[in-house]
Amino acid sequence: MEKICVAVRVRPSANKESVNGFRWKVESNRISLHGSDGTPISGVSFAFDHVFDQECSNARVYELLTKDIINAAVEGFNGEIQCFRFSLA
Repeated sequence: MEKICVAVRVRPSANKESVNGFRWKVESNRISLHGSDGTPISGVSFAFDHVFDQECSNARVYELLTKDIINAAVEGFNGEIQCFRFSLA
């Protein structure tokens, strides 16, 4: 089971982001930035193996991304999961 998978989970917008009207839109495995009028911003669209929206639960992320890696590690295979959090602070 050798595979690198990149996933993104969209966090809820912060107040200062909502003021300028921009928002991230999730469609399948793609995320794109849209202006206040709903039109996509040119050149600000990204594709990943998985993209989860703000409504996605921790359990869903675990089931789709980490469960198999953890089970394989318990069976003696190497596995690695890295998580990063973006903060405006």
